[in-house]
Amino acid sequence: MKLTVEQHEQVVFYLQHLDIDSQELFEEFYDHIVCSYETQLQKEPELEIKTHIWHRLQPEFGGVGGFKKVIKKHEKAIGWNVSKRVFITGLSAFKGINLLYSLGIFLAAWGLMATTQNLTIMVSLIIACFALPMAVVIHKHYQFKKSIRENKPGYYRNLRNSIIMTYSTISLYLLYNLGHLTYRSLENHIEFNQLYTEVPLFQATLIGLAALYCYTMLTVMKHDFKTKLLTT
Repeated sequence: MKLTVEQHEQVVFYLQHLDIDSQELFEEFYDHIVCSYETQLQKEPELEIKTHIWHRLQPEFGGVGGFKKVIKKHEKAIGWNVSKRVFITGLSAFKGINLLYSLGIFLAAWGLMATTQNLTIMVSLIIACFALPMAVVIHKHYQFKKSIRENKPGYYRNLRNSIIMTYSTISLYLLYNLGHLTYRSLENHIEFNQLYTEVPLFQATLIGLAALYCYTMLTVMKHDFKTKLLTT
């Protein structure tokens, strides 16, 4: 159903009244309101959407408080779905045809390190694998904010991108601290020094784990997270 400009503004006003600021929840609740209104119009052709929202739909959810409880449930569901998708995507790299790709990347990294014995290459590849998802999510965030300024849809953030941004930030922070820890370990532990600097298999494993992280984050960014707590 296509709403008039006035009807659209009334729905947007109500969703903003509920403090819904994320794209996923805003679109989900917007669709729910429109679909329920369309269904109700078949019974009451003269029904106004404002009346439907405030006097029909809102009481069904237990008022504003009930609506906000559903919103919080949605937010938790999306956060959990993103985290679960990260885990599932990581495991998928070891299944089916992806396993061959993963093995190919690992063997290529092993051959590269065995041939060059250049630690700068290893460190550069690891940093690139961690930095690329952050660069992509920052670019998506910029495009998203630009679209909001131009279209003024009523929301101002994307939960998926926000969660991935948090994961990427934490990962880069951990990588930075792991680098410091590795540097100190190289000085104090001869065995680890030899493993890190002289064993291509270990070096290829580190590159492979970084590549797995990069693949996982970039793949999750493409996924569209929709909650299914509301049905019409």
